[in-house]
Amino acid sequence: MDASGILSSPVTWVVVISYFLYYLYRHTTSTFNYFSDQGIPGPKPIPIFGNMWGVWKAILPYHDLALAKKYGKVFGYFDGPIPNLWVADVDLIKAMYVKDFDHFVDRRSPDIKSKVMRKWLVLLKGQEWKDVRSSVTPAFTTGKIKRMSVLIKDCVASLCDRVTTVIEKDGKLNAKMVFGAFTMDVIARCAFGLKIDTLGEKNDPFTKNAHNIFSPAANKTPVILLPYMYPGMFSLFGLLTERLVIVTKEMKFFFKLLENVLKDRLESKQKFNDFIELADEAISEYTKEVDGKTVPMWTREAIHEIIMGQSTFFMLAAFDTTATTLTSICFQLAINPDVQEKLYESIAAKMQDYDEVSYEMVQDVPYLEMVIQEVLRFYPPVVRLERVCTKDYSYDNGRIKIKKGQVITIPTYVLHHSEEYYPDPEKFDPERWTPENKAKRNPYSYMAFGTGPRNCIGMRFVMEELKLALCSLVQKFRFFPIAETPERLQFDYGLNQVMQPIGATVGIELRQSN
Repeated sequence: MDASGILSSPVTWVVVISYFLYYLYRHTTSTFNYFSDQGIPGPKPIPIFGNMWGVWKAILPYHDLALAKKYGKVFGYFDGPIPNLWVADVDLIKAMYVKDFDHFVDRRSPDIKSKVMRKWLVLLKGQEWKDVRSSVTPAFTTGKIKRMSVLIKDCVASLCDRVTTVIEKDGKLNAKMVFGAFTMDVIARCAFGLKIDTLGEKNDPFTKNAHNIFSPAANKTPVILLPYMYPGMFSLFGLLTERLVIVTKEMKFFFKLLENVLKDRLESKQKFNDFIELADEAISEYTKEVDGKTVPMWTREAIHEIIMGQSTFFMLAAFDTTATTLTSICFQLAINPDVQEKLYESIAAKMQDYDEVSYEMVQDVPYLEMVIQEVLRFYPPVVRLERVCTKDYSYDNGRIKIKKGQVITIPTYVLHHSEEYYPDPEKFDPERWTPENKAKRNPYSYMAFGTGPRNCIGMRFVMEELKLALCSLVQKFRFFPIAETPERLQFDYGLNQVMQPIGATVGIELRQSN
């Protein structure tokens, strides 16, 4: 039989296909004894998908909670063939995120080559992450946040006007939509140096492009699993994958906006007190030693790229998380009128000492922060936190061994709903956050902003935004449940890293004292 006959033979194709399937099976299951060999429990993985089959149809916080209840605080999970150690044990979290942080510096992220995005803090690794993080951090000091709070206050005033219009129309607040417009207003002003009068309108290009970025349809299909299970496939195609999947036309829209803003700033002596200006000040002052001389760390071109990178990431990190948190707060205030009235009375009492809601005023209302912290516990906006082991690690006298390159996941919703740290965790109770109660609780049981050197760099900014908005809203308006208000806040399904509330409609009215 000649070669063509062999190739066309059904027997040949059966052998080839059988060999391919055998190779695929061996390749995708070769790691499946990784955790069992260490005596670490976990769900049984299946070929190709590991434990991720069907996760795109799950509601992630409840999916994660069910796993933890079945397998405990530390268990093994497989993203395809990739071992992923899930950890909700506070001692191990402290070890990895603080004590032995040098073993877990990096996050799981693709190797991005495209300009601007390659400077996102969330994607940077090793020494480059340390340098950029150190240079940007001064832009978020108390003094700098105070300067930006003036811009946030203007956005809060627009928010209150928007809510008043809602009351005049029908008194039903679609919280996610209204707060989405507010947080985008804050980002436009603070991160992009722009005041957009049409923000939130249907055809506004800023809002339209942002929503296209934040609502990818792939999150609800098996396609979303590929970068988790087989990241090498994306690396194989390099820049082509980036340009088709990551550096979208919507992202390019924001890059162009920032380029124009930075060009205008070079020719202006005006003070803006926004993130662009404050980050420029901080990054420009960062230096290095060369031949015994202190010189700037980066060129002006590099500084601009870092600023653009952090401004666009600022949008990604702050838009959905903040809008979601404000939505969750208003829902809880509506169904817990006693909490809402206590918060109102706390704010009203402090307003006697201040002329207006301001940076100083919101820092002086302890119950305000208690309510926010409890909402962030109850509904942690980021469902999971991840790290990658950068060098082999051993914990508890070798009981747990973590190899270089292994992924670590902290399921924040699981941690925040643990009865061990939060008795009666399904009860909304701001009193958990009194100084006395906080002192009794392990600090690593709360991960709304992460912890350790790689925690959320914008934590102070987000808290300032939440406090200014909530303080102004509760002072002027009262939230209450209506027929459309669910008994329990519902969340969208899909592999969403940020919890997505749905159907969060509440009633709203002006307070009589106003």
